[in-house]
Amino acid sequence: MVDVAVFLSSWLTLFGIYAILALCLNMEVGYAGMVNTGLVSFFGIGSFTAGYISLTAFLSFYGYGYPIHSLDAVIAMGKVSGSNPVLSIGVFFLSLAASFLISGAIGYLVSYPTLRVGPAFLGITILSFGEMLRIFMKHFTPTGGSYGLLGVPNPLGWLGEPMLKTTLFTALTLSMLAVTYMYFRALANSPYGRLLKSIREDEVASLCMGKPVPRIKAQLLFVGSGISGIAGALLAFYQGSVSPDMFTTAVTFEVWTMVILGGRGNNLGVLVGAAAITLLGWFSSALNFFFPGLAVDPNYIRWMLLGLMIVTILLYRPKGLLPEEPVCTPAWSLYEAKEEKGVLSRTGTFVKRAFDWLLGR
Repeated sequence: MVDVAVFLSSWLTLFGIYAILALCLNMEVGYAGMVNTGLVSFFGIGSFTAGYISLTAFLSFYGYGYPIHSLDAVIAMGKVSGSNPVLSIGVFFLSLAASFLISGAIGYLVSYPTLRVGPAFLGITILSFGEMLRIFMKHFTPTGGSYGLLGVPNPLGWLGEPMLKTTLFTALTLSMLAVTYMYFRALANSPYGRLLKSIREDEVASLCMGKPVPRIKAQLLFVGSGISGIAGALLAFYQGSVSPDMFTTAVTFEVWTMVILGGRGNNLGVLVGAAAITLLGWFSSALNFFFPGLAVDPNYIRWMLLGLMIVTILLYRPKGLLPEEPVCTPAWSLYEAKEEKGVLSRTGTFVKRAFDWLLGR
């Protein structure tokens, strides 16, 4: 039987991580119209940064001189990873900060030269960079090459109860998702968010109005890439290992599916899309356990379902399950409040007249 608590904890953690990625992509493509087909590269940079910093910090603190990718380092980390709560938490937040800064800076540097020549060049450049980075990391010995990094310490590893540790890490991930959602929602409803939409609708018109479009796009890519790096760091701490093969181009297009399914330009819809796709991924993985003799690899079934889902959505709901809504400016909020008040007053009047008619008044 499947342990419901374990399933919920595992699914919610992965949902939180991929929902953060999907929110980043939604701000870039849904609000600013930038085609980012290399999101996974910054996801991977964040993971490797967090794994490298945490392993180096623990091994240095306890005086071990092993290379971080060696078997001796893995054995040593098994002994000391949960022995110092202050070190664990401090390294965790340091890794998050470093992942944000390094991923954001690389995203800015890679994308900025191509921002003046159209979205197609931006997409091809970042996609190529992601594949080059993955191949490079597979041959980069200091981080373990194709084997990657093992024994990445869980920041809550000092807790004795495994289920408590897992549940608290899930809560931590969902808390970061909530902060990311509120930040992007505030950004989308601000004048900066309306500027992004103007760039999406007509970049030439925005340039003619004197807006520094390349600089604005670069700023957004810095923020989006940096927060994608934080999501990668969370994945490294959750899984306890980092490998180059975890960050293939397929991950980027899976996140694209979340955005298309939920609705571009709608952050709440993106959360719905992320929940649906991560749940589908979990069930396809579970098929290996429940039906080990399947003639077709469950991963292929999953990709077929994803393709069918994208085609269906584009045919019948091209704006996604939750289409884009008007920007929630103060004037629009006041208008909605007046409309809601008017509807309630009309409803109340109708109910009163109905009762009067029934009572013969």
